[in-house]
Amino acid sequence: MRLIMDTSTSILGELFMYRKILVALDGSDVAQAAFEHALHLGSKENAEVVPVYVVEYSSAYYTAAVYDVTPFRDAMIEEANKVVATANQRLQAAGVRGNARFIDKEGITQTIAQQLQETAEEEGVDLVVLGTHGRRGFQRMMLGSVAEAFLRLSTCPVLLVPAKAA
Repeated sequence: MRLIMDTSTSILGELFMYRKILVALDGSDVAQAAFEHALHLGSKENAEVVPVYVVEYSSAYYTAAVYDVTPFRDAMIEEANKVVATANQRLQAAGVRGNARFIDKEGITQTIAQQLQETAEEEGVDLVVLGTHGRRGFQRMMLGSVAEAFLRLSTCPVLLVPAKAA
């Protein structure tokens, strides 16, 4: 009987191993806390961690036909590069496999949640880690919730790291 239990425990352990973990970055403290959780899991599971920053374009970017939006876009790309560089340094310091990158579709055809889901599918990840600000009421209505939208789309397990954990 003990042999069977040990075998099933081993099989269950294999079923729930994470080999590839996607984590969403946005430069906030909450996203950083989510990244630290992903690094910890990646280290424990010997998993690859895929940090991703999605460049977000507001609708104002595309309705501003009267002025040059290049400086606005350049600033967003510069911020994305900083966040990605910091994440790659942190991956290396933690000894965790992975390569941070940013996604710049220069458009508003897909939400951040949709772009994260598409990336999760392309990468074949086993887990997605997201920080969540825990906004409620009017703030959530006005600012939206990437985490909530992603949960509705996700085809793999999701670990939410609340702002209070940061």
